[in-house]
Amino acid sequence: MQRKRIIRRVKKRLPLWIALVGAALAAAPLQAHHGQAAYDREKTISVSGAVTRFEFVNPHVLIHVAVPQTDGKTVEWAGELTSPNRLARLSLGDVKWHKDLLHPGDKITLTGNPARNGAPALYLTKVVDGTGKALIGGEP
Repeated sequence: MQRKRIIRRVKKRLPLWIALVGAALAAAPLQAHHGQAAYDREKTISVSGAVTRFEFVNPHVLIHVAVPQTDGKTVEWAGELTSPNRLARLSLGDVKWHKDLLHPGDKITLTGNPARNGAPALYLTKVVDGTGKALIGGEP
C-alpha cells in the first residue's frame, strides 16, 4: 500500500519536475554568456608574445599567446574578440579577418581590458602583428 502511494505521488509531480529541469537547462546558456562583465573596463594592459592558438569560432574569437615573464617562465594569455562573422565583415585597411590570419609562432601584441578575477585574459581592444600593423583597434 505504501509503495502505491509513493508511485502515485511521483507520477503526480513528474510534470513539475520535467518543467523545472527544462527551465534550468534553457537558462544555462544565458547564464554562461557574460559579455564584457568579466573584464575590468577601467584598466587597459598590453602583453606580447607568440601565438599558441587562434580560435576563429563562435561565439567569440580567441587568441592565445605565450607571454615570457621576467622569472623565465611563460604564461599563456587569452584574448577575446567579437564573433567571427562580425570580424570577417570588418575592414581595417588591407586586413581581412579569417581563420588563417594568425598561426602558432606569430609574434603579436594584445591590448585590452584584463579579467576582473586576475586570470591571464583580456577583452581585446587592439591587436598588433610582429611588423607593427594593427589588425584591429588601430588606424588603417
